[in-house]
Amino acid sequence: MKTIWTNGCFDILHVGHIRMLKYAASLGDRLVVGIDSDSRVKQLKGPQRPINRAEDRAEMLLSIACVDGVVVFHDEEGMCDL
Repeated sequence: MKTIWTNGCFDILHVGHIRMLKYAASLGDRLVVGIDSDSRVKQLKGPQRPINRAEDRAEMLLSIACVDGVVVFHDEEGMCDL
């Protein structure tokens, strides 16, 4: 079984995200998506972000048929919740 990994903020989900996720999923058997934590999004995108909390972003991503798992990253070294 080949697992494909991709990551991003996914704060404001749009059709480009969906197309990229479908493409990534086509490359393997399982797609796992990493998302930045709320504090990381704020650090990367500015004080008005995120628009959507990490838990909500994860739930939205998991509702997309091609996404098999979501991991939340807390810092640039890759510390995360599995």
